[in-house]
Amino acid sequence: MLTHHQLGKKLKEIRIGIGFSQEFVAKELDITRQAIISIESGKRKIDSFELFKLAGLYNISVTDLMTEQVIKISNFQEAFMHLRNSDLLDEEEKKALFDFQKICDDYEFLKNL
Repeated sequence: MLTHHQLGKKLKEIRIGIGFSQEFVAKELDITRQAIISIESGKRKIDSFELFKLAGLYNISVTDLMTEQVIKISNFQEAFMHLRNSDLLDEEEKKALFDFQKICDDYEFLKNL
């Protein structure tokens, strides 16, 4: 289990790796940019609701966020997250993108059996 400081550092690394700004993440979580800064610096505890929203935003499981496991973001995941969180797609297209990602995830899982 990670400390608040370790979790904040990990969240910051993931956010930067994906290419999201603090402003974008704050808007998606409906909190202030200052709250994101405090979370990423380990000065503020993240509540479970915020953690689940971040996991969804970053397309990562909460379990993966809470462990010391290093998370690598693939180019596909990065592109998927940008499209999913942009205004370029309507809701039907976002659902199709989500379905496609599920197929890709299932394929990767089955390939590794």
